[in-house]
Amino acid sequence: MLPCAAGLLLAGCAPERPVAVGPQVAGADNEYVGLPKQPPPPGLVAQWWFIPGHWVWRGQWVWVAGHWRSRPHSGDVWIVGKWVPQDDAYAWQKGHWRSGAHAGEESNGSD
Repeated sequence: MLPCAAGLLLAGCAPERPVAVGPQVAGADNEYVGLPKQPPPPGLVAQWWFIPGHWVWRGQWVWVAGHWRSRPHSGDVWIVGKWVPQDDAYAWQKGHWRSGAHAGEESNGSD
């Protein structure tokens, strides 16, 4: 009987599951109350950027996984690093942040 009672006591100590809360989105059937007197807030700006993975040479090719990183400044984009021919070998050009880069230069993992 004691193990059963202890199990009931511990069951109440389990943490609740987290609840995902995001921006509220109005559906077609939502009821709107009144009319706003100001414009909506500006759109949300992504503060995180995915830095894609890449190959490194350590006596053999080794894959380094990509990761998420916060932008240093709003509007900065990540310029993807790449391997470039240099004489009779290849050299790694490190990726870097660039302020105000053109859309074609952004990190998209296609390089």
